[in-house]
Amino acid sequence: MIINKDEILFVILAGGQSKRFGGGFKTFAKFNNQSILDRIITQLKTAKVDMIINANFNQNKLLKNNITIVPDIDNKFNGPLAGIYASMVWSKKNHLRKKWIFTIPSDTPFLPNNLIKKFLCNFDKSKKIFIARSAKKPQPVVGMWDISLVDNLKNFLNGYNKKIMDCVKKHDYKFVDFENNDFDYFFNINTLQDLKQASVMEREISNK
Repeated sequence: MIINKDEILFVILAGGQSKRFGGGFKTFAKFNNQSILDRIITQLKTAKVDMIINANFNQNKLLKNNITIVPDIDNKFNGPLAGIYASMVWSKKNHLRKKWIFTIPSDTPFLPNNLIKKFLCNFDKSKKIFIARSAKKPQPVVGMWDISLVDNLKNFLNGYNKKIMDCVKKHDYKFVDFENNDFDYFFNINTLQDLKQASVMEREISNK
């Protein structure tokens, strides 16, 4: 490990409009009596890394967590890359010691316990971006990004392509592989049906 956790800023990406979920702010949705967002925050706090939330809604439910909310710069809902860019800009102004942002989607309630440890153990100073991969499937919203890429992201966002992996492939990057045997730690909730499935998944795990 050749990077200090003090140089990392967690960013929970919650800047979307939850259209497939039926609108609203899906990260507040609960299953088994706990919201998706509360699960993620509780998990990330164990790493003792500073944290912000990228969101375009200043709702009281967000503010109660006492975590800084950073909106997209243009408020055009241009996807996760816009949130990553806005978080880099904010960090450069407010956290000069931070060199990396570590992004997590706000709809992924089952993050692995060794998430950040695995990334740090796979750190390579020649790389600018690290992306989680599970069962050979990239998880592009779960990643660690060098803040020095802020201008590169701005230029990419000025184009028509907003796909994360297309942006990633323009830079030196590395996949961080996670085992995915009988449980998908990167299962994300997009629909109400996914929310029901998450409840079942959690109960099955707790019964093992």
